[in-house]
Parts: sequence; structure tokens; C-alpha cells
Amino acid sequence: MGKSGIAAVLDGGDRLPPPPGNSDYDVVVVGGGPAGLAAASYCGRKFLRTAVFEGDCWGGILTRWCPDKKIDNYPGTPPGVRAEELARSLVDFAERSGVDLIGKRVEEITRNGEIRTGNETYRGNVVILANGSTAAEAGIPRERELAMEGGGVFYRIPDPSRFRGCRVVIVGGGDTAASHVQRLRGVASRVTVVHRQTELRCGREEIHAIEGDGDCEVCLQTAVETILGDDRVEGVRLKDLSKGATRDLEADAVVMAVGTMPNFAMFRNLGVSLDPKGQVATDPWQRTSVPRFFAVGDVCSPLKMIITAVAQAATAAHQAYAEVRSPYWK
Repeated sequence: MGKSGIAAVLDGGDRLPPPPGNSDYDVVVVGGGPAGLAAASYCGRKFLRTAVFEGDCWGGILTRWCPDKKIDNYPGTPPGVRAEELARSLVDFAERSGVDLIGKRVEEITRNGEIRTGNETYRGNVVILANGSTAAEAGIPRERELAMEGGGVFYRIPDPSRFRGCRVVIVGGGDTAASHVQRLRGVASRVTVVHRQTELRCGREEIHAIEGDGDCEVCLQTAVETILGDDRVEGVRLKDLSKGATRDLEADAVVMAVGTMPNFAMFRNLGVSLDPKGQVATDPWQRTSVPRFFAVGDVCSPLKMIITAVAQAATAAHQAYAEVRSPYWK
């Protein structure tokens, strides 16, 4: 493979050759982000034969969206730990727990626990859905057209250097918007944050990251009415929601930071119940409406935080053990 160990795993490769298709497991976890890796690890530590599937990159959003992001709100880690470093720790924990890390994209899940990847089929006595979320669209006119390759509308910043010298508008006022500001500072020629509310909705440290040295303009009670430009972004039309006035602001790129939506395409046919926000509905033990199916992380949690995803993962693993082994205390 050219790379070995965790480096290969983070790049989407397998640490060891995967078991042949048609393998049976006690637990199958779909999704290799923090929730999925933690759930698989805790199942492995309970001596359940466990496999976790990831078809993109191990670490989920941590490595796919912002590998160099500094994380300051995960207890027990050094301040400013990079997202990729935390992902490596989670992968290492799964490896040490005896979990099979299978770098294949899950294409279908059936109610009897079958997991299909291409021409291969695996089966889990218990299935834990941890396939995360994707960035939500803001619904701004011209957004979808200009989100095409080269159009200038983005939903993530995997490489800040791509925005060097650009005038960037960030839509949103939460932690993700703050992270974008932090990573673009000193790279983009101008950063403007546009938020519909009267105040930012991120934490104190994140607010400081946005305000910084005053080199980032923050437009509160303001909405992007439309994105300007034919084939690519040339600017945005801003509307002051308190006064109704509009103005045009030149820009080279627009980055959406308006939240996420759960990835539920794979389990749409499972018949799992969803909550009003389109997330998988679970009970306190992370059980879904389908027997022996659990959900953890962004597919079901109202809080999109690593710490809540990992806590849900530990809860689901505990109950998965009860389902598989039927211990005396069940």
C-alpha cells in the first residue's frame, strides 16, 4: 500500500487485509467517524467480534472537512489538538480493541443485519448506525449552481491555502463558522461573517476567534439575499434584517456554515423512525425503532459534538453487549 499503520488507515486503506466477504460479526458499525470508531472500540473491549466500515476517510468529518482544525472542547486532550491527531488516536484505540477496520463503502443495509459492499456481504447480529452527517444547504438563490466545481461556493475547508488572497464570505455564526475564520486568518485577504441573528451562537473562545484582532467583519442581523456572479462567485447581496436595506459586497468565495443534515440515505428503506428534524429517533440506550439496530453521533444527536458522539457510542456498545450475550444483569 505504500503506507502502513494508522497513516494508511486514515487515508482510507485497511490496517490489515479485510476478512473475506460473507463474514459474520457480533456487531457491525457503519461509519468510521468518532462515534463509529468509539462504538466499535467499546464493543471490541467487551470481546464482541466487531467490524467498522468506512468508505471515505477514517475519522469522518474530523479528517474529511478540517484535518488541521484545532479542537479545544474535548476533555482530556491537550489544548489545540489537531482534528487529524484526534482521529489517529480514535483509530489507534479501535485497533488496540481488536476491531476489524474495513475501508469499504456500505451500499445497502437490510433489516436482518446484512451489510453489502459491492459484491461482498457481511452480517452483524447487531448493527450500529454511525454514518454521520453532511453540510446543510442554506437555500440561498444561486447557491446550488455555484456549488459546482470551480463555482466558488463551499461547504468545507479541507485546505485553507486554496483561499489564499481571496475575499471570503462565511454564512453562519456557530462553532463551524468560528473554525473557518480561525483557519482562514492570514490566508484570505478579507473574511466577512454573515449571521441572521443578533448574536453569535458559539462559545466564548470561538467568539474570540471570530473577533480576533478586528481583521474579520461580522455582520449580525444580516442575511445573504443572493449570490452574485454567472459562472463563479463575484459577490453577495446582503440584507439588513432590522432595516430592510440591501448592499452588494464583492467576494471571491462563499463558505456555508449553517449546520448539518444526517446521512440517512442508506437506511431509508430500513423503516427506522425519524424525529421532526429528520434525525434517527433513539431511546436512552440509543436503540432505534428496528430491533437490534442502534444509532449514534450526528445521525441522531441534537448536539453535533465529539464528546456526545463518543458518549452515545459507549452507551450503544453496552446495550449491544446485552443484546448479543444476554448477561445475567440484562
